[in-house]
Amino acid sequence: MKIKELKQGDLITQRIDNLIVSFKVLSIEQIGRRFQVTFSSASGIETASYQGDALITAI
Repeated sequence: MKIKELKQGDLITQRIDNLIVSFKVLSIEQIGRRFQVTFSSASGIETASYQGDALITAI
């Protein structure tokens, strides 16, 4: 899924050290050509910036 297609509430998975970690999209905001996405996980809340066409694994 492209970052620009994410919606609040989408679940994202990522493999970290052979563990699958799930992230929930709390918010997504377009800032110029980039998108600022705020995620929550068991580790807390983080914000990251991506190009709109970047790909991410969503379930």
